[in-house]
Amino acid sequence: MSRSTRFRPLRIVARHRPSSARVLRGGRTTDLGRLPRYVMLFGLAAATIWTPISAYVRLTPSSYTSDVSLILPGSGAQSSVNLAELGQASSSAASAFSSSRVSPTETYKRLLAANRTLERAAADLDTPMQYFGEPRIQLVDETSLIHFSMVGASPEEAQIRATTLLDVFMDEIEILRLDELNSREESAQNALSGYEAAVDDLRDQIATLQTESGLVSFAHYEDLVKERDTLVLKVEDTIARRRGIDAQMVSLSEKLGVSPQMAATNLRLHADPEFQELARTLSENRATLALARGRFGPRHPQVTNAVQKLTGAEAQMRSRGAILLGNDAMTASSALDVSPDPARGALLAELVELAGLCESLATTEATLIAQRDAADLRMKTLAPLASRLDDLSRDYQVAETVFSSALARVDTTKSDVYASYPLVQVLADASLPINPTSPQPMIAIAAGITATLMILMGLTLAWLRRPMIDKLLARPAV
Repeated sequence: MSRSTRFRPLRIVARHRPSSARVLRGGRTTDLGRLPRYVMLFGLAAATIWTPISAYVRLTPSSYTSDVSLILPGSGAQSSVNLAELGQASSSAASAFSSSRVSPTETYKRLLAANRTLERAAADLDTPMQYFGEPRIQLVDETSLIHFSMVGASPEEAQIRATTLLDVFMDEIEILRLDELNSREESAQNALSGYEAAVDDLRDQIATLQTESGLVSFAHYEDLVKERDTLVLKVEDTIARRRGIDAQMVSLSEKLGVSPQMAATNLRLHADPEFQELARTLSENRATLALARGRFGPRHPQVTNAVQKLTGAEAQMRSRGAILLGNDAMTASSALDVSPDPARGALLAELVELAGLCESLATTEATLIAQRDAADLRMKTLAPLASRLDDLSRDYQVAETVFSSALARVDTTKSDVYASYPLVQVLADASLPINPTSPQPMIAIAAGITATLMILMGLTLAWLRRPMIDKLLARPAV
């Protein structure tokens, strides 16, 4: 089908339309018969637009808005307590905005609009909740600012509502903080009771073990072990010294030909002046006898007289010795050294001194060995008890550290009241509005003018649509 065939019926219809209202102007055809219809449509549309606008401007009561600005400081808090020889307790509160899962501004926004907050604020003003209104809350992105506003019939009413809502909001935050602190303290007290019971139980066990063993601590046991080691060293040193002195004593005794007992006896006898005088007399008589025997025969009166004097001197010396030493000791002293030689006497004194020192060291050795054996037995008995006491002391120290740290942590946590509900500061108090926020006649009139112009533009386009269609239909077919 050709283009001329398609548009032919339209041309026939257009040619048979009434043309009584057409007027030629500059070669253009205008249909004035449509004008009343467009005017009527424009009037209806304008009435539809301007009637509610007029009612809004004239009938809407005036309302005022009071604005409040809050800010949440973003810094955290940290505290630390060092307990000497016990441990450390630290408490820190991160920034309120450090967590991506919980936003304090959103939490406070919800609290501002919560029923509990609005009900308290309305009750404080003796106003039904449905007439109190709801706050309009705005959170500023990338900041910690919270803006909210309250509407009232007058500037003072709006300001009072905003102020009351702010006070109730602050009270609710404080109530939540106190409730959190009470919950934390109750939980902490329960934990502290368990820690304290563990500390008391360990203290009782340590006291019982100390009473049974006599040990104060594991360090006390270590001191006892050191004392036992010292005893071992003393025993070994004493044995070595005794053996050395005993060897000197035996050697000197062999050289002098007397035992230490005989040397002591000789020294005791020679220490007596009367015995010394008798010993000199005995020596002189022996010399006289020897001289007489050398000059005379055995029955010569001088020899006989010398023998008698010598026998008498010996009897007197033995009698004096018996008085000094006793009969038995004197009888046993068959090898008396009656010579008062000073050099030999010094050697005899040294021999006696060595014998006494050796005897003293032997006594000391026996005493030290007994003490060492007793210490060994005590160490074997106390070893398991000391190990148990050390374990209990370590457990007690750990338990006491945990208890002290928990106690300090409870105290430091009480000072951190902004852990879950951060600090809120009033950046701008409730404002006193000057101009009403509703109604807004200028905005309503501007909107009405804009709508009227849009309707006028639409009717103009509808008016021009017919001539354009006629012009297209009058175009000859190709």
